[in-house]
Amino acid sequence: MLKSWIGSRACIIARSLPRFASTQPARPQTRRLEVERKFLATPVAISYLRSNEGSRFQKHESLGRQTTHDTYYDRDGLLFSRGVYVRRRNGHWEAKVRTGGDYLNSAFTEVDGVGAVKEVIKQNLADAAVARESWMLDGRFKVDIDTTDFGHTVGEVELTATLGDNDSEAGQEDEEKLKEKMDQDITAFMQSHPQAFPAGRPLGKLSAYFDKLSREK
Repeated sequence: MLKSWIGSRACIIARSLPRFASTQPARPQTRRLEVERKFLATPVAISYLRSNEGSRFQKHESLGRQTTHDTYYDRDGLLFSRGVYVRRRNGHWEAKVRTGGDYLNSAFTEVDGVGAVKEVIKQNLADAAVARESWMLDGRFKVDIDTTDFGHTVGEVELTATLGDNDSEAGQEDEEKLKEKMDQDITAFMQSHPQAFPAGRPLGKLSAYFDKLSREK
């Protein structure tokens, strides 16, 4: 069956490591599997999410609003072209890597922590302020509506899971199965609430940013 939502993405997220070098053994790095789907954040969909009137959500919890300042970094498009996203959000370094092969996993280690980021990343590629409104629905689906300072709005449904340290072939196979199951759960959830998640072709924030730049040239 053809899925109505374009833009499914699975990422492994690495939180930044301590800022200074230490003689102590390195602590295990926090790794999370994040599976997300973007959707068209229409005025009707946003109103539906805010009001929760007549919806069939089993649980509806508003997580409030926040504004972040995101700066994305790259070196001549090398990382973005391989699905690697390195950003500084409100001063905190993060690396997001699209899963799908050993090469991407190795690229992830190259941007592991503040020091490595400074060595590898030389180019400030995109800079934007983002106003985010969030909800936790049915106790597990995080829904975000992002509005950028250049006027683009997009929605996102996200599931996360904590990963273990098993890098064996069996561990990677289990990770792939988990990723597939999480994506299926998101799809079923969105299809159950078409008023909140209208079908269409959403445009991500970075894609919208680059489109804006190309129009201004």
